[in-house]
Amino acid sequence: MANRLTDALRTAVATRNADVLLLSGGLDSSFLAGLLATSGRPLPPMITVGLAGEGPCPAHAALPYPCNGDLASAAQVAEHLDLDWRPLRLDVGTALANLDDLMRLRTSFDLGLLNDIPIIAGLRHARSLGARSFWTGDDADTLFGGYQFLRPEEDWSAFLAGRIPTIEPPARAIGTHFGMTPVFPFLAPDVLAIAQSLSWNDVHVAIPVEERALPPSFVDQLDRDLMASPERPWGKVILRRIAEEVLPDAIAWRPKTDLEFGSGMCALETSLAELVSLGERERLDQTPIRWFNDAHRGMHTRFEALGLRIPSPGPDDYACTSCGGGVRKGRRHCPTCGTWPADSQGKDGSRQTTTSR
Repeated sequence: MANRLTDALRTAVATRNADVLLLSGGLDSSFLAGLLATSGRPLPPMITVGLAGEGPCPAHAALPYPCNGDLASAAQVAEHLDLDWRPLRLDVGTALANLDDLMRLRTSFDLGLLNDIPIIAGLRHARSLGARSFWTGDDADTLFGGYQFLRPEEDWSAFLAGRIPTIEPPARAIGTHFGMTPVFPFLAPDVLAIAQSLSWNDVHVAIPVEERALPPSFVDQLDRDLMASPERPWGKVILRRIAEEVLPDAIAWRPKTDLEFGSGMCALETSLAELVSLGERERLDQTPIRWFNDAHRGMHTRFEALGLRIPSPGPDDYACTSCGGGVRKGRRHCPTCGTWPADSQGKDGSRQTTTSR
């Protein structure tokens, strides 16, 4: 099965060319880089986006596996594979300007848009290089169990049968905005078929801490019980094992890290929170919106300053129980405010990040 997956991905990359690869330094995009590097073809530019400055943000500096590691990981991949690597470092002002563009494009103040800053900035840079198409590692985390919240899905084939038709990578809409064509090798039909044939045990395995000291994902560090456990549940195991053939071990087994953390864009939460005065906080807390934190409130403040308004539900939508914006029937994540689940009442909003790497 592992060989079939490698062959399917190699074919997906070979049959649909692109001008650039968005390389986060995570497992998924790095494995695509490895397949390209061993294909014998001329290598395209590979772009990595991160927040300028050394080290993690204060909120994550003390974690065993801190944030803002994408540039360092991508540099390791680039050296190992001798890539045409194009690192792009954004200052805070430029990063926030890209966030504004995302809010306009999506009519959204979802804090999860921090995940998409590296995508929009990377594609803007790629467009300036003359690129008209691009590869990304979407949506390997869904197909092969990268997300922490997918661990309870024991019937893997049944889960994917329902999930695959709803997959819509954010990079597609962002690429369309720039007149660029996305290519998603992990969403090629043969790759999807292999993913659906896998069992839960094919994609997940418990590994002793003595063997893998890092957490399986960045957000696992917030789970004290899991971090104290003698073994931890790793996802994307089948993909990690085939990636070992072309990537350094540290990359093949890099913890799943959402783009906002890997790129360091999580540090923007400080700037966003500073937009919220005491009076503004009191005003916002009188609305029915379920706020995740002050950075989320700051996103809404910025959203209003851009002249944006919460969109009303369309004929195929229901109203989010938090902000009242439209949510497509059958989905539970509100694209406007980011609340999950958007079809039930709750005291606080929850975030569900879904950016593959």
